[in-house]
Amino acid sequence: MFDKSTRRIIVCGLFLMSYTEMATAADIVATEAFCHDWFGQSAHAAPMTLSNTNIIVNTVTLDGHPSGWIFRTDQVPPSCKGKRGQITVLVAIGTDARIKGLSVIAHREDPQYFRRFKKSFFSQFTEIRADDTAVKIDAVTRATLSSRAIIRDVMEGAKNVIALPEVAAQLNSLNKGG
Repeated sequence: MFDKSTRRIIVCGLFLMSYTEMATAADIVATEAFCHDWFGQSAHAAPMTLSNTNIIVNTVTLDGHPSGWIFRTDQVPPSCKGKRGQITVLVAIGTDARIKGLSVIAHREDPQYFRRFKKSFFSQFTEIRADDTAVKIDAVTRATLSSRAIIRDVMEGAKNVIALPEVAAQLNSLNKGG
């Protein structure tokens, strides 16, 4: 029916399609898990509809009320790379425009250097305003390129998310008591 090379192409295509679906399902599970960690057990994350952009942001609601946003740094500009490539970080921003938490979900950095990242590095981001231009976050010694990439990715990505018209409108509405 099909020659050997055609069968190989079909099998590879089917594998890639199933891998993409698994990655998407894994992304949803990770987003929901961290959503609960950062916003509470009854919080729910859903993709936000954005106009004129390919940025992907999830809106978080808690008991039916807006509670914040979650985004992956590889889905929001800028795309910063560590020593070995993109470091993907899941970031949560509250309705006060402050970072609620973050978690590295993928990287290709050298394990001996990446193990240097401790909770104290990541906790530096908590409660920082997403639009703070004077923030000082200490890099990790002997993992400087990776830590600088994470700092830039998280801070500039968060600034870009809160500047999105749909997010900025919600922030203004919520901060005015609306």
